[in-house]
Amino acid sequence: MKNMKKKMFNEILNIDNDDKKIIEMIEKNPDITHSDIAKEIDKSQPAVGARIIKLERKHLLTKQVGFNIKEVDIKVAIVYVSTKDVENIVRKIENCPFINHAFKISGEFNVLCFIAASDLQTIEKLVDLCFRRDENVVNVKTNILIESIHDFVIPIDFQIENFDGRHCGPKCNMREDVPKFKFNQEKEI
Repeated sequence: MKNMKKKMFNEILNIDNDDKKIIEMIEKNPDITHSDIAKEIDKSQPAVGARIIKLERKHLLTKQVGFNIKEVDIKVAIVYVSTKDVENIVRKIENCPFINHAFKISGEFNVLCFIAASDLQTIEKLVDLCFRRDENVVNVKTNILIESIHDFVIPIDFQIENFDGRHCGPKCNMREDVPKFKFNQEKEI
């Protein structure tokens, strides 16, 4: 077996130790000032600002608004989907306002989703509508998050409170033959 050199984050991400320190400091305290960072890494405040902009452009520093599942009592489901047509499921859920995070994964299941709502019944209705009724879906496994060990921020679309189990919203990519739920409008008679 050849002696393969293990790639470190610095090489993979094209950053140096000062960049790593900046990322670590902001992760620990997102409100830290450029002055405090500058003192810690022995650089000028403008140099720190320039590095932060560079890290943001590389998508290594991002801001996400949402709720911290460690601190807020919102129900969160982790949904595993096994499907014959991954791209079809991706198209269906990519604009869904209620799928908070979605990933293509390997293994028995090939899609993983996070769904958040104020109650488990809403999550169950959404899972049923989006996945269990889909002819391309082979299997669905839903786990309810009990407690988060670490901080984890999830965006939430408050329109989920209007979800009636028929359609998830104006940008939903459901089949056209499913009646569409219209937000903030009276139901048709």
